[in-house]
Amino acid sequence: MVKFNNIFIMVVILASGVMASLAQKKISPPRHVPGYPLHLLHCARRVEDECGREIFLGMFQKLSVSKKCCLQLIKKMGKTCHDDLDKAVVHLPEYSSRSSMAIPKGNRIWHKCALSHIGYLLGRSGLY
Repeated sequence: MVKFNNIFIMVVILASGVMASLAQKKISPPRHVPGYPLHLLHCARRVEDECGREIFLGMFQKLSVSKKCCLQLIKKMGKTCHDDLDKAVVHLPEYSSRSSMAIPKGNRIWHKCALSHIGYLLGRSGLY
């Protein structure tokens, strides 16, 4: 668990470096600057390490996200944090070459989890 937290902290630090280099190249920084790295760290900590790992790996591999982790993604992390983390990760040099695959897969993960959560809510209400 501690090891995965270290990975997220490293991602935030690397994302900060990417943002600094983008600023030097006069490319518009993300809308959350100046607190963007802290925002990313806060977002990453909203889900359990296991779920963060599932969601992250799901962007780059053929892995599904469990119902438990979908629930955390939808209810705890939220769409804005999910999108911001996805974008930050694909701006890192080691993942940028796969951004055309990772961003759409991140969106599919979100939509699949959202639909699953809606189905769950409808089932509990007796409407589904």
